[in-house]
Amino acid sequence: MKKYLIFLLFSLPGILSAQTEIPNSLDGFAEASWGMTFESVREKFLSMATNPESKEKIELLNEKKEESLLIKRNGIFYLYRFYKTPELLKEVRPRREGGSETDPSIDGQTEFRENGILFSVGVTFNLVPSEKIKEKMEKKYGKPRKEAIGDDKVSGAAIWELVERRENPPRGGFAVVWREGYKKAPYTRRIDYFSANLKEVIAKDYVDFFSVQETKTLRDLIP
Repeated sequence: MKKYLIFLLFSLPGILSAQTEIPNSLDGFAEASWGMTFESVREKFLSMATNPESKEKIELLNEKKEESLLIKRNGIFYLYRFYKTPELLKEVRPRREGGSETDPSIDGQTEFRENGILFSVGVTFNLVPSEKIKEKMEKKYGKPRKEAIGDDKVSGAAIWELVERRENPPRGGFAVVWREGYKKAPYTRRIDYFSANLKEVIAKDYVDFFSVQETKTLRDLIP
């Protein structure tokens, strides 16, 4: 699934065109907003999990500092993904001494970010007929912007673009509902949500990342 997420990060600008009407802007997921730090999201769920008055069952199952948090909430799994600047970019994007990190934005992300910030959430659950998931998504977000069906006529994905592009940087995000075949019918067990703004930040960072790699390789080859 990771390779599909990377593909979406780079291909969505070409797949999706701007909508004239935005049913909703996807500014995060549940209690977490895009751009929140790893520690703030972690503390939020620890507080909820230990609250004696909470009616929900919340467990923090696994964590990788500044990269991911796996939460089990009422029997459903939520993988919160965080992004920080690749280490190699320190050479071209040093972190300012004594300066705070800027808010994540397409134009403003010009320094080295050491703390992971929330850019995506993956939701995994027991198999549910894809049409039921689609109906629920459409009630909340309207029709999907794009649907793709595989050669088997069953697998594929539906993509919702929930972005306010009149703002700069654009606010909102994307939702991807995955389909897979089960007993010759389309079912869904995973939905991915991610930030539109941070998608652009990550795409720019990866361009810089490979540029630095290329420069280092040439330098080592021709001392």
